[in-house]
Amino acid sequence: MKTTKILSALGLALIISAVFSTSASAIDKKGIPMSVNALIHYRVNVIANIDKKLCNVYLVKLMDERGRLIAPAKVYKPGVTQYDFYESGRSVSGVRTATLVRETYQDHFICETELFTEPVTISGLFSSGQTYRFDLHPKMLGPLNEVNDR
Repeated sequence: MKTTKILSALGLALIISAVFSTSASAIDKKGIPMSVNALIHYRVNVIANIDKKLCNVYLVKLMDERGRLIAPAKVYKPGVTQYDFYESGRSVSGVRTATLVRETYQDHFICETELFTEPVTISGLFSSGQTYRFDLHPKMLGPLNEVNDR
């Protein structure tokens, strides 16, 4: 019985020391906890000078070569310039495309201004611990003219 208690206490001490040593290695030099799984960081910068109110919802998206989202899309907010996306994995080879597009689930309003943004694409090997930058430059377009059939 006494041997069982000693072995149990020793096993518990080993488990606790293993947990603390793992936790200590998961903290970087700045004291910020690091993820156990490495992440690839993508930063999408929206560089816009929009002086008029937008009446439609726009989304910042990051997609792969097949058009699948790398991470959930984020709602564009005028004045917010940086949107961060993360992908798990040590390294990924492929194509990543950042876009700013009008949300399509709701009705589209004819607005005084619409945004048009050329997508930005980067291809190659994306490695964990690295940040990949995409700069989007939306342009304001005037109202769309409706064509009336006569």
